[in-house]
Amino acid sequence: MGKDLSIQWDDKLAERILSEREIAKLEKAAIEVDLQHNTNKMHWLLLTLVFYSGVRAGEIARQTSDYGKRIVTPGLFWRQFREDGDCLLLTVTGKRNKTRTISLDPETSAVLLDYRGDASNDQPVFPSPSRRDRGKPLSDRGLRLMMAEISASAGIKFSAHFLRHTHATLAKKNGASDFDLQADLGHASPATTAKYIHHVGRVGTSHALRKKSKHR
Repeated sequence: MGKDLSIQWDDKLAERILSEREIAKLEKAAIEVDLQHNTNKMHWLLLTLVFYSGVRAGEIARQTSDYGKRIVTPGLFWRQFREDGDCLLLTVTGKRNKTRTISLDPETSAVLLDYRGDASNDQPVFPSPSRRDRGKPLSDRGLRLMMAEISASAGIKFSAHFLRHTHATLAKKNGASDFDLQADLGHASPATTAKYIHHVGRVGTSHALRKKSKHR
């Protein structure tokens, strides 16, 4: 009896990369969720910031441990942004307490500034919707819930980490350097960045067959 050659879909990295069409669909769904819940563009802006900055969810969401007694990360505040011409610079603290600064594109910067209004530096960018945590930044659980609402509305499975992988992949396809990708993603090693963009630039064998058939 022949060997079972059935394929096991275990390329977890590829599963995390969304298409540009899916990103557009998620953006539309986020706007619809905001309208339904009257959340002042929070879903859409959260999705926009995570995707266009490539940050980790844990770098912008408030996290606690020891049953809420000790803060791991404080969340995202407006003081972490500063203007640089028509762009915003975002400073976050990542793994191993390493701080890095990311330059956001002018369009993303403009929508964030418009959303900020006259909010002070000490105010959270995304306030927690929980009554218990009123006045505090969005928690990691709150971030996951908002992403889940967008996911359900769009009918697309994703997470903040999916957006991070997609950010890296599409940025590389559009000409971003490996150096800039490693710096903005906050990777200690180029090998880690390479895993995020492992399929970029590959041309499948079907392309070679199609190319040959055109010359027959």
